[in-house]
Amino acid sequence: MLKCPQILKDSQKYLSEAAGVTLATTKKTLTNLSKLGYLQKQPEGKYRISNYTKLLERWEMGYAESLRPKLLLGSFSYVFSGKFTEIANKITQQAAEYDFLIAGELGAAIATSYLIPTSAILHIHPQANYRAIAAKLKLKPNPEGNITFLQNFEQVNQNANIHNYTNYYSRLEAQQKQIADPLFIHAELLLGNSDRLREAAEIIFTKFIQS
Repeated sequence: MLKCPQILKDSQKYLSEAAGVTLATTKKTLTNLSKLGYLQKQPEGKYRISNYTKLLERWEMGYAESLRPKLLLGSFSYVFSGKFTEIANKITQQAAEYDFLIAGELGAAIATSYLIPTSAILHIHPQANYRAIAAKLKLKPNPEGNITFLQNFEQVNQNANIHNYTNYYSRLEAQQKQIADPLFIHAELLLGNSDRLREAAEIIFTKFIQS
């Protein structure tokens, strides 16, 4: 819905198939969001988003509190000492080979050229062996590590490919197509408590989400 607001013009059956949930769940969710003022019901029975920013904020709260913990695979750090740029380059070069998407500070840095990243989040394909990927990248488990592995929600939801993010990916260079969904990058940046991350989140929102 946040990725593609015009999907609300389709039938609720189509919405439920797109979200990978039951029709009853879709109806209940739409009704609740309407009662809370995030959606406005139209005369023909369809809905439209009444306040996109508020709906995004609600989703990001749910992401931080509920979805992200379920997707978390672990935190890691580079086995060698040195600057983050070394492992950042390695991650960027090998993302396509190991079929993961780059998010967090590194993803934002690639997408906007604004940040000097000090951490990264990798969205790992559900069928991939994330431990093998960590080994290939020379990463070791570390609860305080600056590289986080999450299961890729886009691929958990097998119907996610119906959404079209041409506007986002057309703005990235060919070698940058392994960047995660901007909604996830935006949400992750706001989990950090610094002005530079909030500024980067604002750039992501302005450049890729609201447009």
